[in-house]
Amino acid sequence: MANSASSFVQELYKLGARRIGVFSAPPVGCVPAQRTLAGGVERECAQTLNEAAKLFNSKLSKKLDSLASSLPSGRFVYLDIYNPLLSISFKTLEKYGKMTNSLEFWII
Repeated sequence: MANSASSFVQELYKLGARRIGVFSAPPVGCVPAQRTLAGGVERECAQTLNEAAKLFNSKLSKKLDSLASSLPSGRFVYLDIYNPLLSISFKTLEKYGKMTNSLEFWII
């Protein structure tokens, strides 16, 4: 998937784009469906899916760094949404107690 994203950025570059921002994958293990299917009784985040998203994000970031060196007139920015979303979703909610459906509302 990181290779596909890199190829897509290269295509945009060939079409004339020089400033390209690429969003990271979100914490997919925390979307309502995955919490329901794989989160157990407590509906916690599915850690295996979040680990896969983190692995993808690290590869994507490295690919964009590589593109920056091979396409010097381009500016490629990796935009991390994984950590802010994860931070907002559960760490904030835990401060105020269990608030089910709050996360479902803003992730959908």
